[in-house]
Amino acid sequence: MKKLSTSLLAILFVFALAVTGVAQKRMTIEDALAMKNIGAPQISPDGKRIVYTISEWNKKENRRVSHIYLVSTAGGNPTKLTNGEKGETASQWSPDGSRIAFLADRSVSAGGGNQIWIIPADGGEAMKLTEEENGVSAFRWSPDGKAMAFVTRDTPKDKAERDKKKKDKFDTITMDADLIYSHLWTITIESKEKKRLTEGQFSAAAPQWSPDGKYIAYTWSKASSQESVWTDISEFSNSEVYVVPSTGGIARKLTTNPGPDGNSQWSPDGKWIAFTSSTSNWAAKTNVMIVSAEAGEPKNLTADFIESAFGINWSADGKTIFFSSGVGMYSHVYSVPTAGGKVAQVTKGNRNYGQFDLSADGKWLAYTLNDSRTSEDLWIAGSNGDGAKQLTTVNPQIKDFAIADAEVIKWKGPDNFDIEGVLLKPLGYEAGKKYPLILQIHGGPYGKFSDSFNARNQIWTANGYAVLMPNPRGSTGYGEKFTQTNIGDWGGKDFQDIMAGVDAVIAKGIADAGKCVVMGGSYGGFMTFWTVSQTDRFKAAIGHAAISDWYSFHGQSDIPGLMEYGFKGKPWDVPENYRRWSPMTFVSKVKTPLMITHGERDMRVNIQQGEQYYRSLKKRGVETVFYRYPREGHGIQEPNHVIDLTARQLEWFDSHLGIKREKPAEVKAASSGASK
Repeated sequence: MKKLSTSLLAILFVFALAVTGVAQKRMTIEDALAMKNIGAPQISPDGKRIVYTISEWNKKENRRVSHIYLVSTAGGNPTKLTNGEKGETASQWSPDGSRIAFLADRSVSAGGGNQIWIIPADGGEAMKLTEEENGVSAFRWSPDGKAMAFVTRDTPKDKAERDKKKKDKFDTITMDADLIYSHLWTITIESKEKKRLTEGQFSAAAPQWSPDGKYIAYTWSKASSQESVWTDISEFSNSEVYVVPSTGGIARKLTTNPGPDGNSQWSPDGKWIAFTSSTSNWAAKTNVMIVSAEAGEPKNLTADFIESAFGINWSADGKTIFFSSGVGMYSHVYSVPTAGGKVAQVTKGNRNYGQFDLSADGKWLAYTLNDSRTSEDLWIAGSNGDGAKQLTTVNPQIKDFAIADAEVIKWKGPDNFDIEGVLLKPLGYEAGKKYPLILQIHGGPYGKFSDSFNARNQIWTANGYAVLMPNPRGSTGYGEKFTQTNIGDWGGKDFQDIMAGVDAVIAKGIADAGKCVVMGGSYGGFMTFWTVSQTDRFKAAIGHAAISDWYSFHGQSDIPGLMEYGFKGKPWDVPENYRRWSPMTFVSKVKTPLMITHGERDMRVNIQQGEQYYRSLKKRGVETVFYRYPREGHGIQEPNHVIDLTARQLEWFDSHLGIKREKPAEVKAASSGASK
């Protein structure tokens, strides 16, 4: 621990770097955690202001907290609207623009849950609207501003009996029984009178009022919860769009697609509902559809578009739908005519446009934006993408840091397949000099890397590493066919695509072939475990939340359907597929030193996946360490855990590459004192 503490102090020390004669700092993990995140922009009904959220690191509470801000669309200094101890999210303008509703847990005791609060848009005391025992998960203003539709999880009818059994410790839980669902309610603002609109063995989500306030569209699914018990969420992948009278009554089903339908949005005239639809939860493309509010055959507006669509917004005249999509290394806002026609890219440049909103008059787009050198901020532009203007600078300190150069590179995988990835060069890069290379592998497998700002990767480049982030076959962003190419071949040609990328960086003269390391989480963790079972070319590896045995993983994970999709069947039907691509099958070949990390409450990839790989390597005498993180799920979230993990990762790679760092004077003094 003395060694780790010293290393951690070294990482957190602020270095000076001379870049073109200007002293700049190299980023540390604390600097990365101090970066604020902006999101959820929404333009006021009159188009004069934007409400949004900023989340930041609360060191004292060891967590990130989100608050609500306002800024003029004309520019100027933002105003902080809320400051609750536990933070606020999901801000929404009232229809007249005088108030803003949000979700917050302001209970004194733990477990109070989020409730709906309403605050004057010009500031003042917030009013608590709901008092739901299980909190509120989603809500929406009525068009006249007099009511809210909201979703809350049911309280079991036998709750008193359940509580007594729990107290007496006669609290046996039957798997897949006594399920709890979430349902749709309305509440009036003045009287707080509530009315339940849905009931049954299904859950409602994402309520949306019709423009005349007579109906509410929502997403129907079999999703449920069973407290403290693993649940197979892939069994609930099918969802539909329903419409129910806002005063109560019989709900009407609008979709019948076997995959997920949802995110419904009413047209301005109330005659149509736009929604997103996919044939599966896994590698299938998500399209923008429209259907008559009276029911009928849905129409696919993006059938000929290369990638999935998200974030639907109708134009004021109802003739156009705006949506966002990630194509290749970048994400943009697109538009498509509701009558049918070609999709058009609205936003410009090699940048990443995130969450966006369209003004009520259809003239303006507000969106978050970043690129490889700048963190995300709020911008506004005309609905045609012209006249873009930055409205916030939430991380002004970024100008003080040296930022690594990023380059999108391309290479050929097996079968002459076109592959690309992002290559980050180490700070102070000198042409002709070779550097240690970190191969990072993304999760999914249906995910991707983007040419965007990543504060964590700046830590690696600040410490002299080049970083390669490949998008092998199976990644999103390159069309449905590309994404589905690795079905039945997880660890096959996608692994070869990745290795070809490493070879390409070595051939460019940037990476030192004798100083390559590999890391990844989730599916990237599986691929890390797989990589060290297939090759000895990496000097060290780090696998987080990694899968080691697909056969057992099918019974441990909350997404067994993903494996049934990716391996073309269930384990007992195609056991050869599950065994063929499991790192445990080849664990006897592993020689590479491996660090394994895992959250103890990970329900997506159970910690036993890491345990069995660790135990097998220890039995074989392979150098391996295993770090378990209490309270953490699939990703490491608590800031202090992130600091600890980053320190251990850097020290692991450094030690196996023979990299010795000169400690600053302060660290030397601390080491000397500790040794005494």
